[in-house]
Amino acid sequence: MKIVESGKKLYARGLVKGTSGNISARIPGAEMFLIKPSGACMGKLNPEDLVLVDLNGSKVRGELNVSMETLVHAAIYRARDDVQAIVHTHPPTATAFGIAKIEILPLQIELVTLIPKGVPVIPFEKPGSEALAKVVQEKIADYDAVVLENHGIITVGPTVEAASKLNEMIEEAAKVQLSVMILTGGRIPSLAELEKKFKMQNYIE
Repeated sequence: MKIVESGKKLYARGLVKGTSGNISARIPGAEMFLIKPSGACMGKLNPEDLVLVDLNGSKVRGELNVSMETLVHAAIYRARDDVQAIVHTHPPTATAFGIAKIEILPLQIELVTLIPKGVPVIPFEKPGSEALAKVVQEKIADYDAVVLENHGIITVGPTVEAASKLNEMIEEAAKVQLSVMILTGGRIPSLAELEKKFKMQNYIE
C-alpha cells in the first residue's frame, strides 16, 4: 500500500522521528480517507494499522485510535477536491523556519514549479484543534505546502508519492535557504525578485 511505503521512506529519510507525523490518502469515489493512527510509527506502519475516516473526521473503521491531526486532514480534503493525499512531517530545517516565522522561498529554479509562491508560515494553533484545522484549510486553498509554526510542515498532492516528494523538497529548499542566509548574513532575494529573474529567462510565464 502506497501510504505504508511512503511513510517508511519518510521515516528512513529523517523527516519524522518516533511516532510523529501523519500521512493519509483519499478513498477514490468515496467521502472518506485512510490515515495513520495515533501513536503509530511511520517506519513500522502496516496496512492493517490504518484508520478509515469520513470527511468530518469521524472514524468509520479501524482497530486503533484516529490521529490527533485527523481534523486537519479532513478540512483539507473538504477544501480541495484535487487533493488525494496529505503528508505532515517534522523535518528539522523546515520546522526551524516555522519557529523563526520565516517563509521558505523557491531559491532554486527547479522549485519554481513546485512552490511558485513559496511556503507560508501558519501562526501557531493547538495541535489537533478545530482552530488549527480552520487556518490550515484557509491557507491550503492557495498553496500545496505550508509550514506550521512550532509544528512541522504539511504538503498535499494528487498522489501519496507526489505529496511525499514535495515534503522532501520543502526540507531541501529550507536547507538551501538556511545556507544562503548564513553566507549572506541573512540576505535572500524576495519572491518578487525571483519571479522577475525567472521570467526574464523564460522559465515561467
